[in-house]
Amino acid sequence: MSETTTQTAPVAEETTEAGHRRETFRFAEAPLLHETGMMSMPVMTPEAPEQFMEWVSSGGQLVKVLFGDPEAGGTSLVWSRFGPGYVLPRHSHSADCLYYVTRGELRMGRTVLAEGDGFFQPADRPYTYTAGPAGVEILEFRTSSPFDMQITESLPGWGRVLEAMRANRDQWAAEAKA
Repeated sequence: MSETTTQTAPVAEETTEAGHRRETFRFAEAPLLHETGMMSMPVMTPEAPEQFMEWVSSGGQLVKVLFGDPEAGGTSLVWSRFGPGYVLPRHSHSADCLYYVTRGELRMGRTVLAEGDGFFQPADRPYTYTAGPAGVEILEFRTSSPFDMQITESLPGWGRVLEAMRANRDQWAAEAKA
């Protein structure tokens, strides 16, 4: 989060002749995504409130905002960790995003992306992926700090998401305690 946001520790900065400033961020001080107002509450089509609530309460994921300010806009950087076998429901965001895998792997259909790989996802284009057997850590670079989430998972697709969640939630809970 930038210095203008009250949810993060003071930021070291250096003003240049052009008026831009360098801002630093620390992983240990980064707030969780849901604490920041960076992403609006997801909208679902078709509606699946029971499936959504079971999914969001399953654990298996940790998402931190390393950099960005939803009020000022501009660039944002989000770090995400998804546990082994974690399935993201089909969804899109209102901002282009460049994803970079820092640890583990993910599967998008037949494509496997491992550490050092990434993908560009245009705004408003639905996608899904599944974390690999050791999970995945990913950086999300956006040119917009505030963004939305439109979940467009089909009802049969929710079955796949929840099946993976039920099969892995005990392992995710044990990893979270470690």
